[in-house]
Amino acid sequence: MPNKPEPLFIDGHYHYTLSSYDPVEATLTIPHLTDEEVGYGIAGIVAERGWKEDGLPTDAWVAENVEGLGTLDELKQAVREELEQINARYVESTKGGLCAEELAKRVEQRVPTAIVERARDIVRQGFEMQAAQNGVALAQLLAASGMSEHDYEHAVDEEAQAMAEQNAALDAIVDEYAIYVDETELPAILGLSPKDAKTVIDDAREHGGLEEVMAFARRRRALEAVVRDASFTEEHETAEQAARRVAEMRAQMQTAMPGDENGGEDEGDKPHLKLV
Repeated sequence: MPNKPEPLFIDGHYHYTLSSYDPVEATLTIPHLTDEEVGYGIAGIVAERGWKEDGLPTDAWVAENVEGLGTLDELKQAVREELEQINARYVESTKGGLCAEELAKRVEQRVPTAIVERARDIVRQGFEMQAAQNGVALAQLLAASGMSEHDYEHAVDEEAQAMAEQNAALDAIVDEYAIYVDETELPAILGLSPKDAKTVIDDAREHGGLEEVMAFARRRRALEAVVRDASFTEEHETAEQAARRVAEMRAQMQTAMPGDENGGEDEGDKPHLKLV
C-alpha cells in the first residue's frame, strides 16, 4: 500500500477526507449468558445480605431478604433477566466504537506524528487515572494486569494510533456535512448538567482548550449521525467462546487489584435487585 499523503492544514486545522461516505456496516457480537455468570450475580446479591453458608440460600431466605421475590428459582430468573439487560446495553454501547473503527479504515491521509503523540499522552493519562482510582501506582496496576512495560508501551501506541485515526475520520465527517455545534448544546452532548458544562467551558476557555472541547463535541455529534445511519448484523457468541471469556473473568477476579476490596468488580455491571 502506498504511503498516504499529509492532510491539508488550513485555518489552524488538519483536514481529512474519506474514500467513501457511504453508511457504515458493522457486526455486533451478542454475548452468550452463562449459568456461571448468573451464579456470580446471585452470589453477589446474597453475600451483600450476609449469606455466608456454602451453596445457595433456601426459598424462605430469599422471601425474607429479597424484596418482591419468594423463591430461589425466582431469584435466578430475575438475575438472568437483569444480566441480559446489562448485556443488551453493553452491545448498544459498542456501536459507536465499531463505527469509528470502520470509518478510520477510509481515511485517505496520514495522521501527523504530533497528533498521534497528543493521543498517546491522553492514553497514558487514562492508565494513570485508572491506577489512581484503585489507589495504586501505575507499575502495580500493570503487574496486577500481567502486563510488562513493553506490553504497556505497545498497548499505548496501538490505542493512540487508533484514537488519532478515528478522530481524523470523524473530522472528515464534520467537514463533509458541515456539522456545527455551539456552546448551548454542550450539556446534552457531554452528558453534563448546565452548571457542570459551564464549569468545563469556563475552565477550557481560561486554559486555551475550548476549541478542543468543541472539536470533541462535533465528533460526538458526527458519530451519532454515523451510528444512526449504519447497518448492523449480529453474531452470537458461542457457548465455547463464552466459557473462555468467563474463565478469563474468573482469573482476573482471583488476581485482585491491590487496594481494590471488590476484587476488581465493576459495581455498574452487578444486578441491582433490592434487598430488604
